[in-house]
Amino acid sequence: MSALELEGVFAGALQGATLAIPAGLTVVLATPADGGSDLPLVSGGLLVPRRGTVRIGGLDPARSPEVRARLGLVLAEESPFAAPSLLEAVRQMLALRGQASDPRVLLDRHGLGAVSGVSPEKAGAQARRHLAWALALELVEPHALVVHEPLSLGPLASRERTRTELLARAESGVPVLVVTASPRDASELGGSLVLLDRGRFVRRPGPPLATELVPGANATLWLHTPAARALAGALVGDPAVASLEWDQGEIRVRGADVDSLSLAVLRHARALNTPLSSIGMALPALEEVRAATAGLWRAAYDAAFRTATAQAREREEALARQRAASAPPPPPSTEGGSGT
Repeated sequence: MSALELEGVFAGALQGATLAIPAGLTVVLATPADGGSDLPLVSGGLLVPRRGTVRIGGLDPARSPEVRARLGLVLAEESPFAAPSLLEAVRQMLALRGQASDPRVLLDRHGLGAVSGVSPEKAGAQARRHLAWALALELVEPHALVVHEPLSLGPLASRERTRTELLARAESGVPVLVVTASPRDASELGGSLVLLDRGRFVRRPGPPLATELVPGANATLWLHTPAARALAGALVGDPAVASLEWDQGEIRVRGADVDSLSLAVLRHARALNTPLSSIGMALPALEEVRAATAGLWRAAYDAAFRTATAQAREREEALARQRAASAPPPPPSTEGGSGT
């Protein structure tokens, strides 16, 4: 399949964005202000960069109708089709593609059969995005699939089915690019994660995301138990627990080491003979991720500045020693003369 490549792209909120999306699933964590909603537009050839290049299989999608015809694209906002109904919109799109699929079957398969007679404008923004997703999945041998917030396609879409469909395309060798502002959705989708911050791709956190999204921060475990009060009381004094919140049947505990924290929870639950209904690691909010990214950049800048300053000082000292070594000796002193 064709790779999707961005090189130094300036467009909308994107500020020199460079990224290569190979076959498989790539998830970009970004807000619209970071360029998250502009990324699908640029990838689909609908927003021409002020500077930089976009290539799918070596071709610019903005200048290649053939590439755009085989690109599955779901935007942050989908404009209404110029058709009297969703059914007719699908019929027209399939005809343009030369596909003989039954539009009613397509709509039913994707949970849109109940609104097939509604006009695209009246169907609403979520239904139009859901329809764009359904049409993207019907492409035969797509060059790539680019989807904004696939797990937020509306009440008629199944999160689990959408995730399964995305992974199936990725596993078949299609480059799949997903953009989401939700750390939870990014974790649920899996794939290779990239952070887009203020228009630039800045880092690739690895698993587990609960700790790697905000390096160095305390880990947070959430757990549910029918004896939350007793377990919370036991955990308060444990050295592995830095802080604790308790609300009804849910407890949230934080600590520097996730393994020590988990063992503390299990140890106290066993001592109290308290069953745990569920337990998991909490993901940081996107604001925390952005703050951590800014901190990492500042730390890298400070380290580079200190290194450069030390190297400059060493060079100056070395030059001073060289000048001192190569300087001619001072003339002999003539002061005092000779006595008689």
